[in-house]
Amino acid sequence: MLQNRQKPKPRAQTGLPIIRCRCGVEILLLPDLKAMDNAVETHVRSHGRKEKDPFKAAAEAEHVRDDLIKKIFQEINRLE
Repeated sequence: MLQNRQKPKPRAQTGLPIIRCRCGVEILLLPDLKAMDNAVETHVRSHGRKEKDPFKAAAEAEHVRDDLIKKIFQEINRLE
């Protein structure tokens, strides 16, 4: 019988978990909430700059932000 094995989550050299954006960029899951927020917002802004239409840019940034926050909470939950 085959067992359902999950691949181990990627970790940085520091031993901290990594979350991955849908574009492939890896973001270190930091224990400092302010630093983690800065890392996410910096990456979110990079997605928004790719769109010329300001409404599309705002929508894309919001989707990326929501996806990264979801992944952060999933990873925190997995660590507990």
